[in-house]
Amino acid sequence: MNKLTVYNNLTRKKEVFEPLHPPTVNIYTCGPTVYDHSHIGHARSSITWDFIVRFLKFMDYKVTWTRNITDIDDKIINKAKEINIHPDKVARIYTYSFQEDMLALGIEWPDFEPRATQHLSQMFNFINGLIKNGSAYHIDNDVYFSTTTFKNYGRLKGQSISELEKGFGRIEPNPKKKHRLDFALWKGVKEPNEYGFESPWGKGRPGWHLECSTMNYSLFGETIDIHGGGDDLVFPHHENEIAQSESFTGKQFAKYWMHNGMIMVDGKKMAKSEGNFITIKDALKDSTSNAIRFFVLNSHYRMPLNCTREAIIAAQNGINRLQEALTDFEEDESSNNSNKNKFNNEILNEFKNVMLDDFNSPKALSVLFKLTDLINIEKDKKTKNELQGTLNYLSKVLGLNLITTNTVDSTTKDKILSKLIDELISWRTESKLKKDFSNADKVREILNKSKIEVKDLSENKYRWQIKL
Repeated sequence: MNKLTVYNNLTRKKEVFEPLHPPTVNIYTCGPTVYDHSHIGHARSSITWDFIVRFLKFMDYKVTWTRNITDIDDKIINKAKEINIHPDKVARIYTYSFQEDMLALGIEWPDFEPRATQHLSQMFNFINGLIKNGSAYHIDNDVYFSTTTFKNYGRLKGQSISELEKGFGRIEPNPKKKHRLDFALWKGVKEPNEYGFESPWGKGRPGWHLECSTMNYSLFGETIDIHGGGDDLVFPHHENEIAQSESFTGKQFAKYWMHNGMIMVDGKKMAKSEGNFITIKDALKDSTSNAIRFFVLNSHYRMPLNCTREAIIAAQNGINRLQEALTDFEEDESSNNSNKNKFNNEILNEFKNVMLDDFNSPKALSVLFKLTDLINIEKDKKTKNELQGTLNYLSKVLGLNLITTNTVDSTTKDKILSKLIDELISWRTESKLKKDFSNADKVREILNKSKIEVKDLSENKYRWQIKL
């Protein structure tokens, strides 16, 4: 059997996956900064890590997955000022919103979901350790990591310090810093009433990069198997995590670095200023979670992804085709069992082999469609049922739920219902104008049976209401 290979961003090549302590696999992925509703970029990242974790479990690895919540950040503070509530309340509102979205998308709960506010004392210890070994320094009530003390700085990005100085990402300007690329471990408040926490260096807030390193170290220790996130986090966030973590422990921080590609909307970078910003909640008003997941799976996780209306429709058509192959299939205990011997071995092995090649989900979907073709032409009931069980089982490895159809929310249902009623009434009105009263009466009868009362107004206008 082929071995699992993953693309390691640290080495820029595919490598055979060899966890530190097999069969255990520890994974840490960067979660959201909770200052607004989550968007489809978060959906792409979350679905990616969800199906990767599912496949690793399918391969009998014992996975521990951590996805953090950044609940201390300047964006949260700015949002709090904008809507005039406490930053902690902003963080709680949008944490709950994010979790609600994850449930709606069928994302499995991570094993741990730590929040930055829960790890302040560990952050103080981390900073103190860096100051003591000369990797950090404080200016006034700020503490900075000294990038020039870490010889491998820039390795993940693939650039030298001199090249990185040209400017990337969120780097705090401060003329007192020793080096332009030095980044904040602790940011002191500028005003006494500013939101912050007491620390050995005065009131302030932890640096964004420090939060993840500390939570990671607290849960997993010195080295983890996989660290992941969107490829927009490579620099400075993940680069800085490596620098401070390895300076603190003296050990390799993560063996494999994996990043999912970014999402665009109609060929443009998603941004509120572009008017193409799509929240997960808005996306689910017009689509199903199955379709959104299929859309994500249909591109390799490392590739950029362009979200268009046509792509989502195509994804839903793909889901419909898969579901139709399970029309007369009844899920039972055996079809839900993880014992792979109960299913079609040839298909299982084909699915497994394409996914072993750096989690190639588009090819995995093609295996599912090959399976639907076999189901549709199979005449023997027992063989067909076995093939259907295999399809149902493998679809769940990818996180698709084909038996229980994912439905759109109540708002979308209401819109669809209203449009259907308006179409029926328009047909009735048109029939009356043509003096086709037989058809008009039939439509009225259908509406009446459905508890829809229509009141005709002047000039072919009408009003309808549900009358129970």
